[in-house]
Amino acid sequence: MAPTFYHYSPVAMDDTCKGERGQRLWHRKVPLPQVACLLLVVLLPLGVPLVIFAMEANSERCKDGLRAEMNCRNVTHLLELQLAQAQEGFLEAEARATICNRTAMTLEVEKDQALNQTKKLEGEISKLNLKLQDASAEVERLKKENQDLRSRTRHNHEPDSSSSLAAASSTAPRALLLLGLGLCALLL
Repeated sequence: MAPTFYHYSPVAMDDTCKGERGQRLWHRKVPLPQVACLLLVVLLPLGVPLVIFAMEANSERCKDGLRAEMNCRNVTHLLELQLAQAQEGFLEAEARATICNRTAMTLEVEKDQALNQTKKLEGEISKLNLKLQDASAEVERLKKENQDLRSRTRHNHEPDSSSSLAAASSTAPRALLLLGLGLCALLL
């Protein structure tokens, strides 16, 4: 389908203004009393509230209200700053509390470990005490044997028995010395 063109005859703008109709629009005289009445009807309803508003805006009540509003804004700003500082302080305190809780938990775990180690060491000490009691009983038994041997040797003044007594008396202190050293090593 072929495009449709609408052709209008070109008309210069000067011709429109020069015409009879154009002269009536541009050169028409409007009576002054009608214009004044029109302006009075339009401006009076707008001007009276404007004057009242200007008087109210410059009144002491309005100025006091503006001062009060500025004061409220300043107080509000100060309170907002104090609130922000309080919130920061709260966050810092909360962070410190979290650190303290972690430290307390760590100390609690370390305390439990120390108690477990103490119980373990107490068990070892009790075992070593039993060994020491057994060794002490062994020493007492050896002392009695040594005394029995001495008393027998005094009753039997035989030369061979005196040499065996000397050998027995020299081995008993050695055994006691070795037993004592062994117990010290176990305790340490």
